[in-house]
Amino acid sequence: MATGDGPFDITTHTNTGDRVLGIHIAPPSPPGQFLESWVDLLLVKGFDAGQPILYLSTDAGDPLASVLERSTFVPALAKAAYNGGDDFLGSSRERLFGFLNGQTGTNNEQSQGFVHLVKDGHASEDASAANTALIDALRKGGDLLNVFGDFPTLKDPRHSRAYSPLWDAQLGQWTQKAIDEGLNKRQIDENVVFNLAATRPDLITGPGGAPYGSVGIDINCAVIGFTDEAPTANLVDPVPNSQFPPR
Repeated sequence: MATGDGPFDITTHTNTGDRVLGIHIAPPSPPGQFLESWVDLLLVKGFDAGQPILYLSTDAGDPLASVLERSTFVPALAKAAYNGGDDFLGSSRERLFGFLNGQTGTNNEQSQGFVHLVKDGHASEDASAANTALIDALRKGGDLLNVFGDFPTLKDPRHSRAYSPLWDAQLGQWTQKAIDEGLNKRQIDENVVFNLAATRPDLITGPGGAPYGSVGIDINCAVIGFTDEAPTANLVDPVPNSQFPPR
């Protein structure tokens, strides 16, 4: 969260994490007591199994991802086992779904993705408690709004126990056809995204028109909780051959 003995820079973050909004250092504890120190953190909004969730992004194995996620660039994360691994034995990663060119607009319920974050989420500004415009924009949905895969509250133990805080990014790019027809809508469920990629490659692909799937970017972002109802099951069943390993 911070380095050194202070003072701590919670405005431009020269010695604190980019999501640290406040640091509260406890005074010396009296005998027999323990006074706690704590920090104020900027959490991130996302979705899992159709439900809104919150998570904390701390590290990323890609420099651009670390900037967009306001996290620390850790190149070694790119070597974590293993790219595209998901639920395979020996994999430390789970799937996360981001979108390059979703809709934008601060009052648009369909906005999502990289362009949305840059245009509407004040991505170029330092996050601080004093930057109320940034805080308000993120409160109203200005985040990337990524979609997560397995989650601790899912009813199927096959998926709740597969949760990992290390996420393997699957990045989608909406085609011009999808944009022209207004089909580049906000996504909130893993299976819906996979089904769409499998059945409608005319609407969504990987970056630059590549096949949809893992792009080799790891992000360490632990889920904190849900803001409405607990995610318990995906909104739809996977269509045949939409995921690997098969569901």
